[in-house]
Amino acid sequence: MDGRGLTMLESGFGWVAGAPKFACRWSIKAFTPEFTFCTTLFDLLPNRRHVVIYPAAVSRFSVRLDRTAVEMLGATLETRDACAVLALHPLHGNRLLGLRPLTEPKVPAWSDRPADAPPYLGPMELYLELPDDGIRVLFLRERLYTLTDTLAEIRQALR
Repeated sequence: MDGRGLTMLESGFGWVAGAPKFACRWSIKAFTPEFTFCTTLFDLLPNRRHVVIYPAAVSRFSVRLDRTAVEMLGATLETRDACAVLALHPLHGNRLLGLRPLTEPKVPAWSDRPADAPPYLGPMELYLELPDDGIRVLFLRERLYTLTDTLAEIRQALR
């Protein structure tokens, strides 16, 4: 990340001396599109008004969300619908962070759900597109439940 992005990380994302500072951190192990493990981090900033998400723990894809965006992601997980929320990227400004049902040709949406769940309760994908790159994180079965619980905890912690 260039100097401008690092300055934004320090001023708007709670970083001090090149490292993140946070009031609380959550981490969830999920998958890349190639089905290798990755960890997504959620940092509640010290002001407790924003949370920074590091999809797959990659700082160049970090985005800052407010309470409204976190609530929308949580509601989307409950309905298994799709949404895109406004997120602030340190270098590219306002971007859309999306959450949608996973539609991979190799993974039918109905295959990764409890036996008694309706077909639409399949895996979900968190994604972010930047002008020069993008990232996708897949949440399957128990990881999806962990994401739902984590977002509920974050909503309670936000002011």
